[in-house]
Amino acid sequence: MRSALCEAVARCQLRRLRGAAAAAPVPAAVLALALALAPFALSHLGHSLGRELAGADGTGAISGAIVLGPLLAAAVAGAGLAVSFPGRAALGHQLAGGPVGQVSAVVATVLVPATGGVVVLLPSLLAVSVGLAAELPGGRVAGAALAAAVTSAVPAGAVVAEMVLATIRRHLWKPVAILAGALGWAGGGMVLGAAPLGPLALVRDALRGSVPAWAALGVSGAVAVILALAWVVLAATRPASRPRGYRSRPARRPVRGGRMPIPLAVGALLARRGDIRLTACGAVGFGLAGIAIAGSAGAPPPTPFLLGATTALFGSILCPLLVGGVLVEGRWLWRGGPVERRVVVRAAGFAGIAGAVAPVVAVGVVAAAASGAAWSTVGVVGALVVTGSGLALLAGALIPCCGRGAGDQMTTFAALAAMAVAASLTVGLAAPGIVALGVPDSAVVVFVCAISVGGGLVALGRRLGADGS
Repeated sequence: MRSALCEAVARCQLRRLRGAAAAAPVPAAVLALALALAPFALSHLGHSLGRELAGADGTGAISGAIVLGPLLAAAVAGAGLAVSFPGRAALGHQLAGGPVGQVSAVVATVLVPATGGVVVLLPSLLAVSVGLAAELPGGRVAGAALAAAVTSAVPAGAVVAEMVLATIRRHLWKPVAILAGALGWAGGGMVLGAAPLGPLALVRDALRGSVPAWAALGVSGAVAVILALAWVVLAATRPASRPRGYRSRPARRPVRGGRMPIPLAVGALLARRGDIRLTACGAVGFGLAGIAIAGSAGAPPPTPFLLGATTALFGSILCPLLVGGVLVEGRWLWRGGPVERRVVVRAAGFAGIAGAVAPVVAVGVVAAAASGAAWSTVGVVGALVVTGSGLALLAGALIPCCGRGAGDQMTTFAALAAMAVAASLTVGLAAPGIVALGVPDSAVVVFVCAISVGGGLVALGRRLGADGS
């Protein structure tokens, strides 16, 4: 039954992926080409970064930052994926009501998306990690351990998300068990000299060459497997959401003109989604944790600001990513209303970008007040937020995240990751030559931001005007 169920769900998810590629063959080909070329470029980038850091890590602070930064980002991504996981309902009413075990349902639902995510992202992650570690005392095996540690952070973030969901739904044995595991994690990290990293502190030491790299690789792989199995069990036993009791509410004051402004309407639709609310809260929480960890480690400015703001960005990017799905689900309303399509598209894009900016601003204000940050650093983070939001709008328009299946959601996330890689390669290759011609850096940054946001809005307009979803 388990193998038959996995095979059936895998066939359905692969059929959807082929349909998405057939509907947009040119973007699919571009993404495939970018993913094929990305490992080579990222390997070169890793070697360059490793050469700059080699010999400068006398106290282990740099190695710790190399491990901690990607771990926080991956944990935020894992929490977002777990919050948006539809659970048993993704199998449909007939299978969900049939004699299918909870663990079997979760495994069948996530098998193809997880495999696709590994195929898409792991080569690039390995390329940059191995290239960086090859220039450090730990060597290439330490780079593989770093990649395994970053991979293990994805189910770690998912476990944290399950703890929050269980707490909200008053299923209290899960938070107690997870907190006990977190205490064991921190205790193991304290023994190794880095409580937040837990047993993955061995990766930091392996990069420095103070412990065998093979031992760090084995521990990282074991942690990844254990956390993945833990999340499967937690997701399989996730409690159902509690129904809200009826409460009489006073009549609201009608909006002038009889209708709500389009940006507020789209913002309200996005804010009603529980996954966006929880992910935004998680982004703020992980960002504040990054600030606290960087501050306790004595990291100089602007490290706390950069770590906290970029970590928050990884969680808040879900809001613009879902704008395309919101427009597709309500196409009949947007196309039948008295407002022009370009107005709806601009308003939806503004609402999505605002949803991504808000958590980053909240974390950035705290970080700037705690450790300070130069205006140039603030500008760099602002450019990352705007560019990332534009790419998220584009990915959500090309592959709308409007299905209830994990395959549909993971496809959208994979498209965003591929576009981010492609944009990074393009900017990294073209920007130095443009700056060498005498164009100011600020003008290049503004142009990149405008291109990303403009491309996202154009794609949203074409998706809203399409006849099919």
